[in-house]
Amino acid sequence: MTIEEAKVILKELIDRSKSFGFDEASAMYSDHESMSVDILNGEVSSYENSRDSGITFRGLKNGQMGTSSTNILDDNTVEYLLAGAMENCEVLNDEDPDFIYCDPDHKELIFTQMSGTYDKNTYERFKELGLQIEKAILAIDPAVKQVDYLSIGCSRGPSMMMNTKGLYAYTDEDGISLYAGARAERDGVVKSGGHYWIGKDIDDFDLSKFIETVEDNLMTKFGAASVRSGSYDVVFRNDAFVSLFKAFFASFSSIIIQRGLSLLKDKVGTKIASEVFTLKELPMYEKALTKIPFDTEGVMTYDKAIVENGIFMTAFYNLKTAYKENRKSTGNGFGGSIGATNIVVTPGDKDFNGLCETVGEGLIITEVSGLHAGVNPISGDFSLLCEGFRIEAGKRGRPVEQITISGNFYEMMQNISELGNDVTNIPGTRGEFFCPSVIVKNMSIAGEEK
Repeated sequence: MTIEEAKVILKELIDRSKSFGFDEASAMYSDHESMSVDILNGEVSSYENSRDSGITFRGLKNGQMGTSSTNILDDNTVEYLLAGAMENCEVLNDEDPDFIYCDPDHKELIFTQMSGTYDKNTYERFKELGLQIEKAILAIDPAVKQVDYLSIGCSRGPSMMMNTKGLYAYTDEDGISLYAGARAERDGVVKSGGHYWIGKDIDDFDLSKFIETVEDNLMTKFGAASVRSGSYDVVFRNDAFVSLFKAFFASFSSIIIQRGLSLLKDKVGTKIASEVFTLKELPMYEKALTKIPFDTEGVMTYDKAIVENGIFMTAFYNLKTAYKENRKSTGNGFGGSIGATNIVVTPGDKDFNGLCETVGEGLIITEVSGLHAGVNPISGDFSLLCEGFRIEAGKRGRPVEQITISGNFYEMMQNISELGNDVTNIPGTRGEFFCPSVIVKNMSIAGEEK
């Protein structure tokens, strides 16, 4: 289905919504085209090429917001969606008001960000590159026994929205993702490690740099041992810090806060982190692969500080949660819930080696695991298995394993003493998480010295 054909259906949904008793209504069309190639043992183990289109209708009737969706687009689509949403309204009993929105000064929101390079993403190109990557990983060291997973995928697609208040919104996006993980064995000891890459143009992929990172993430793990239990100054490598931070990220959602499930309730304007820590949402961040100009409620996004110099500035709001507090949406309404776009932690001045020199004697944490079982998102308490390295005389020393790091998220945020300039970008649901490595003082580590 073309965009013009989809526009006809959306317009019909909006025009006919009144006859089904809806006071206000909105309709959204999305089209997602994707292709992926998986490599295993020198050949293509899986190939997928798919396209998924769908329409979602939301209608407000008798104070209830009914929703109906379908990916079957034919002559019955409009009738099916309207009837489904109407039936949905009849069984709902939501006491909180819901809204259809359009900014009268910005009724037409159009933003296109297709790279123009997507046609380079062919099966043959991905196959050739995948086999090349697998061969290069296996050549790192004789100890590398297997590339357990290697996947290259791409996707693109537009989304379009219209509502009864006159909104017309359109955006699109495309991108590529590549993941690889390998296993190595020495003297009966098995280690695993890998890396990822995301981008817009497959020609931007740097094979040698990628393999260098895979080698460091895999081969440096041999010889790891535990450490004596105690309190350590820790350098969280950028990706490890993001993993831990994201486990508590829902605490910044107004839905979670209003339900009393976050310790951030009534904390706006108070200090919740070290003064060196600033966290911003930059939806149109120039370094982000995907820009998010507006949310799925039609509210324009904007740059905002969530935490500024340690002070909690704002939670994330959609229209519904903003109404409860007599404020405006922050442009974070996605799919009837709350979502973040491009999150940026303001970096410091030192590189990773400089952070290690600052610590002098301590630990580097490169991986944390058990984030589902070992985290209490309400209290902020965590206890997680982790891996990394000793910091000895200001430099990265021997690898470390079989240790547990524990503490409280909010106390940890207060104990951040310095941030590096080695920013990594971790893909998220709608954007990316840009974050450097950080020093956290006095972390509790449980282990044993053999």
